[in-house]
Amino acid sequence: MSYSVGQVSDFAGVTVRTLQRQLDEEIARLQRLAEVAERAIEVQKTGVPLTPQERFEVFGEVAFDLSYATEAELKWAHSDGQREAMARADAHTKEDWRRLMGEAAAWRAELLAAFDDGEPSCGERAMDLAEEHRLHIARWFTSCPPDMHRRIADDFVADPRAFALVVPPSQQRPGLAAYMRQAVHANAGRHADVDTDGEESR
Repeated sequence: MSYSVGQVSDFAGVTVRTLQRQLDEEIARLQRLAEVAERAIEVQKTGVPLTPQERFEVFGEVAFDLSYATEAELKWAHSDGQREAMARADAHTKEDWRRLMGEAAAWRAELLAAFDDGEPSCGERAMDLAEEHRLHIARWFTSCPPDMHRRIADDFVADPRAFALVVPPSQQRPGLAAYMRQAVHANAGRHADVDTDGEESR
C-alpha cells in the first residue's frame, strides 16, 4: 500500500497534534506538581523548625515522601477533608507532633503484636485497632467517617508509600498492609450505621 505526499502530510499533522496535546497535558501536570512542591517547601520553611536530630526524635523512621504528598494533594485537591487535614497539620506545634507520633507509635506496637499473635483481621482486637486508627486521624487531622477510612486503607495496599507513613518499612511484615486494610473494612462494616460522632446515621 502506498500513500500520496498529501496523505503522509495529513498523518504527520495528526501525529504532531496528538504529541502536542500530550505535551501540553504533561506540562500542566508538572506545573501542578511544582505548585504543590513549592507549597510544601514553604510550609517547611515557615512551620515548626526541627533540627535533623529533633526530626528523628519526633518522627523516628516514619518518612515523609514528597512525591506521595504531591500526588495525594492533586488526587484530593477538591476534598474538604484534605484541605482541613493540611490546615490542621500546618498548625501543629512541635509538642503536638511529639504527642501525635507517640500515640501512633503505641498504636503501631499493638498492631504488630496483634498481627504477630495471629489475630484474625476481622476479629475484635484487629477491628478495635482499626477504630483507634480512624479516631487518631479524626483527632489530629480531619473527620474520618468509615467510608473515608476504607479509601485510606485501600491506599495502604495499592501504594507502599502510603503504608510507610503508618508503619516504617523496617517494621513491616509480609501481608501486614493487607491485614490492616481488611481490619479497617471489617470495622467500617461494624460501624456502618454509626457516624463519626457515635450517633446513628439519619
